Amino acid sequence: MRIAVVGAYGAGKTTLIAAATARIGLPAAHGTPMRDPAGSRPTPLEQTTEPELIQLVVRRHAERLLAEAAHPEGFLSDGSLLHEWVYATVRLAVGLHPGSYQNTQIVTADPDSPYRSVLDHLGREFIQRALTSYDAFVHLPVEFPLHDTPPPISEHFRTLSDRLLLTTLHATGIPVHTATGSLEARLHTLQTLTSRPEGRPRADADSHA
Repeated sequence: MRIAVVGAYGAGKTTLIAAATARIGLPAAHGTPMRDPAGSRPTPLEQTTEPELIQLVVRRHAERLLAEAAHPEGFLSDGSLLHEWVYATVRLAVGLHPGSYQNTQIVTADPDSPYRSVLDHLGREFIQRALTSYDAFVHLPVEFPLHDTPPPISEHFRTLSDRLLLTTLHATGIPVHTATGSLEARLHTLQTLTSRPEGRPRADADSHA
């Protein structure tokens, strides 16, 4: 099975995948850290300019495609082909530390940004690729606060990005399964999903497709 483990920054995707690869037997698919745009000085993600951010989104997307294609029999992807696009869309719309007044139901990139149309079109392409890349998404909701000091994004940014992520995932029609609670509980959700004999997961009671 080809499963993308998705969620906002700090939701525990990498921790879950590290624990799941040995227990479930599916290999992990990762990209490199999203920083240091080519042709620029070393720069952390939160300090990149808008064009550098777009560059990093495209780089990470290409890395994910290659990493996932290396495992045609199945994989656990740390994030998905939509992950960086969601981050960039929210960042261009509200910044890394938006106020709590921002509507959590709607995130639209700044209409005055010259990169809005670029991101919109990249999103359409990424969604089309996701349709043929995954059998299921496993979503990790925001359950725990960030422990970074200082945090690179606000808690409200996490809420907004998680909302846009879920809206986009549901639009694909691919089953979305929620894994909550402790690491062991999340592992159990993954194990149950991968043990189904019919291959592609059913859109049943634990799916939100």
